Amino acid sequence: PFDTRWLHWEGESSLLECPRTEYKPHVFGDSLWLVIPQKQRREWSPPLIASSMGDINHMDGSTAYIPIWLRDDGLGIDSNDEQRRPNLSPAAQSYLDCLGADVEDLFHYVLAVLHAPAYRTANAGALRMEWPRIPLPGWPQDELNMDAQDGQDSHRAAVPPEQRQAFCATAARGRELAQLLDSDTPVPGVTTGPLRPELAAIAVPSTTDGRNMTDDDFAVTAGWGRFGVGQAVMPGAGRAVARAYTTDERAALNTAHLGGATFDIHLNGRAYWRNVPAAVWDYKLGGYQVLKKWLSYRERPVLGRPLLPAEAQHFAETARRIAAILMVTATLRTN
Repeated sequence: PFDTRWLHWEGESSLLECPRTEYKPHVFGDSLWLVIPQKQRREWSPPLIASSMGDINHMDGSTAYIPIWLRDDGLGIDSNDEQRRPNLSPAAQSYLDCLGADVEDLFHYVLAVLHAPAYRTANAGALRMEWPRIPLPGWPQDELNMDAQDGQDSHRAAVPPEQRQAFCATAARGRELAQLLDSDTPVPGVTTGPLRPELAAIAVPSTTDGRNMTDDDFAVTAGWGRFGVGQAVMPGAGRAVARAYTTDERAALNTAHLGGATFDIHLNGRAYWRNVPAAVWDYKLGGYQVLKKWLSYRERPVLGRPLLPAEAQHFAETARRIAAILMVTATLRTN
């Protein structure tokens, strides 16, 4: 999660354990994918977003990629055409017609529902067993179909206005989440432009003597990761210093959603990211503690070099993305 990697794709060999030649044609343009396994090995995690080719191990389990759009049959995999069709069943299309909505609205509605803490709490047992079931305003479909034969305008009216409004409001929150979950998408106020005041105080690059970070300050040597058997990267304890918020930090942050304490996360003995709220530091997605997992692959003996300044900035931006996600999901309702 929040960690884009490059790989060499060779569709005609067994270089990858299980190449999926039917997958690549549908990765095109600005299409998004919902990333989620049917069953997860540990606690259930809400889905990720992918805007490029993904790995089956993107989450903790055998991950499925569910796209908004499919390329039309008959187009070559190298075609530059943007001919596409929505990845919808007839029943789903009929439901959206009733709402006056489209496939992207439904995609983002589903994303928002699956990130809602209340939904995960209410469905905890079922989510460990099978695919999520999504509550839809105005369902069941049979009632909608009774009016559908009278024309599009009348069967749209089969969904009460307040339910259409609830669907659209949730879909709008899902669009916010999609931007925050895709680390390749800049988010104004979170990663670009003037930062929102409640986010600007999070994960500030700092040093113990108050000077700017330079040279070896960017080397991660605090023990976040190491090579294990077969060169597998194993996580380490690192150095996360828990403390209370300062008066200025507490005034800037919405601590109700971010935890009652914070951490200073050290790269090494001198440099650290100041003020990573507890809920941000502990945040898990895809079965992994996101920020700690990212650090484990950047320990200097593993990476082979210090961080680039842009990589240190990426950590700070990811912490702010997570804080923004927590603020959005705290307001979500699923009924």
